[in-house]
Amino acid sequence: MRSYTPFPVVPDTDEHTVLSFLVRNSGERFNSRNIVEQTSVREEDISETMECLLEHQLIYHSGNSYYVDPERATELKHRLELIDAVVQVFENTPDDVIMRKGGKSDWNRYCSAVS
Repeated sequence: MRSYTPFPVVPDTDEHTVLSFLVRNSGERFNSRNIVEQTSVREEDISETMECLLEHQLIYHSGNSYYVDPERATELKHRLELIDAVVQVFENTPDDVIMRKGGKSDWNRYCSAVS
């Protein structure tokens, strides 16, 4: 049986914003300031965000720049798209159906399951 590790990035988080940005720009390197300037992540949150992504080996760090391994960019893009699609389905599902299925608090579980 295969070991299961949920994808550590969920929508509407700084981690999702930064990872999406770096995946879209794979092959390029950015310092923290560049990332803050080009995303909605606040300067006071960028260090913690980058640390989380590095800890889960989703991005890499060299000198003072961060990047996504170009060989993993397609895989990461696919995983982000799957998570975004699950959220979109969940948001478009009528509330009475969601409540019968376990409530809105389960959306993280659904996101992790598809990634």
